[in-house]
Amino acid sequence: MKTKFFATLMLAAASLTGTAQNYAGTQIYDRIGHGEDSVEVLSRLSLYREAFKAKNYEEALPDWKFVFEKAPLAQVRIYTDGAWMLEQLVQKETDPQKKQEYFDMLMNVYDQRELNLDNLNAIATPQTVSTRGNVLCRKAYDYYYFAPNMDNNVAYKMFRSGIDDMGPNTEAFVLYGFIECSYNRFMQNRTPQVREEFIRDYMETNDICDRLLDQAKVFVADTLNPDTIAAQKIVNNYQPTQDRCNELFVSSGAADCDALEQIYKDEVEANKNSLPYLNSVLDILTNFNCEKSNMYYVAAEYAYQLNPTPNAAIAKAQKCLKEGNSNQAMTYLNQAISLETDHLKKAKIALTIAGILYRKGNISGCRQYCNKVLQYQPSNGNAYLMIANCIVRSASGDALQRSYYYCLATDKCIKAKSVDPACANRANRQMASYHAGFYPKSEAFFAGIQAGQRVSVMGETTTLRLR
Repeated sequence: MKTKFFATLMLAAASLTGTAQNYAGTQIYDRIGHGEDSVEVLSRLSLYREAFKAKNYEEALPDWKFVFEKAPLAQVRIYTDGAWMLEQLVQKETDPQKKQEYFDMLMNVYDQRELNLDNLNAIATPQTVSTRGNVLCRKAYDYYYFAPNMDNNVAYKMFRSGIDDMGPNTEAFVLYGFIECSYNRFMQNRTPQVREEFIRDYMETNDICDRLLDQAKVFVADTLNPDTIAAQKIVNNYQPTQDRCNELFVSSGAADCDALEQIYKDEVEANKNSLPYLNSVLDILTNFNCEKSNMYYVAAEYAYQLNPTPNAAIAKAQKCLKEGNSNQAMTYLNQAISLETDHLKKAKIALTIAGILYRKGNISGCRQYCNKVLQYQPSNGNAYLMIANCIVRSASGDALQRSYYYCLATDKCIKAKSVDPACANRANRQMASYHAGFYPKSEAFFAGIQAGQRVSVMGETTTLRLR
């Protein structure tokens, strides 16, 4: 019997050759002591690992539990293995009492890991170092999806605590569970406070996904970059999370402008000297197309007084437009362009000014700002479509000369479709409307004019088209 026991011990020691010296080079033997318990820990560690590899989790559990209780600092993997095993056991167990026992053990894995976190990190590899936020996030996820009697409010508090610690480093699967939890909490309790928290959760989750996806997609597009595989993994993880986030938010009805105004009415007044808060409100209202709400103008006025940011200047411009003061609105919009650093946002603001000028009949000014749009964003199809309309409105001369303008405008529509396929339908509609301005074939024949000729108009060359 003794010989068999020591043979098992030697087998355990041999099987641990690759793992016993993990985590900063510390010997596993030094972490579990040298008494009888340490001998059995090594044996049980080997036995549970063999069963774990074979996915025999019920068989592995007693030996794992012994190691977990007797040698909590033996290896980091006893926590990750334990969580995985108990997740599987909770899911397939049908007996309510047994299911609850497994779940309680699962929660205890996270509690003990958090309690021993500093010591465990001291023996961890760079890949297995964890943080309190990471532990809390994973505990919240398992509570939300596996608790036999899950309380949504309890789950939310657990998620919130972990994500507050993790911030932009929160894992995609945690964010996925968190936004579902926040959504369900809001659907059960649609009070102004819970609505505001759900909106904040949506914005935070979406921002984290946006930031990581924007960074990753740069590498994904570069197939020669060695980081492409890692970047694609980020896209594969965070894109479904962002899609789910948007899907839940749209279906929630939380972004109703009247409801948002009621939520922020008192809060904006109470925080009128807090620029970060005012800017966050402006971001939320802008994100949900509530720029025409009174609260948007109030928040913008306070923000502008504290510091003229691009968003505050745009909001001031929106108010001027509502009051019919387009000249003052353009002054604020130009200020927003000068303050803004993001070229895509600059393009959007410049296009707004171009639209104002077009409606005022200032065609040359409209074209000037459309060209600014294209400097900031060469792929902006809407700028080309607006230029096309400007060209048509500039048409002059006899029927043949006027047709040149319609041909050039058609070129701009074709260019719009090529750089921005999303505007193809609008471009096609504009081109169809321009067709009536082409010179008639019947008159061209007698004048010796042929389709396809190169002609000049407004300092540009175009192809003559006939109807």
